[in-house]
Amino acid sequence: MKQCPTFELRPATPDEFPFAAEIYINAMRPLMLKLGAWDEPMRRAGIRRSYKAADSCIIVLDGIDIGWTQISVRDADYNIAQIQILEEYCGLGIGSQIIRDLQLRAQNEGKTISLSAVRTNRAIELYKRLGFRIIDSEATPIIDMVWEPDSDVC
Repeated sequence: MKQCPTFELRPATPDEFPFAAEIYINAMRPLMLKLGAWDEPMRRAGIRRSYKAADSCIIVLDGIDIGWTQISVRDADYNIAQIQILEEYCGLGIGSQIIRDLQLRAQNEGKTISLSAVRTNRAIELYKRLGFRIIDSEATPIIDMVWEPDSDVC
């Protein structure tokens, strides 16, 4: 297993919305096109409505902004709304490390972690390896997943 590079998460600002939106659009387009469900104006409006700088961090590797996360803290749950990484930095273990760090925090606090993913997203296999389970296997095009404390993977 290769070593995950050292990266940092820094708080996002409202001014970084264009950066976050472009990564999101570029990631979502191929996934939704596979399902015949791509509507760019709708997706742009959706990310504009849902982007919350206060819940977001920019992923920085070697001084370069390579992605972003948006994780909401709720009373009994953390919700991973977004983990978006530029394609050329995918597969380095950064997303896995972000999730593992959150799992440790959630485990200590007795909270679950929830997320949603497009059915065609290759990250679903990663989420399963990290102990997430699909809530409704028939849902489409978006499936919901949950990780519960005390699961075997953390």
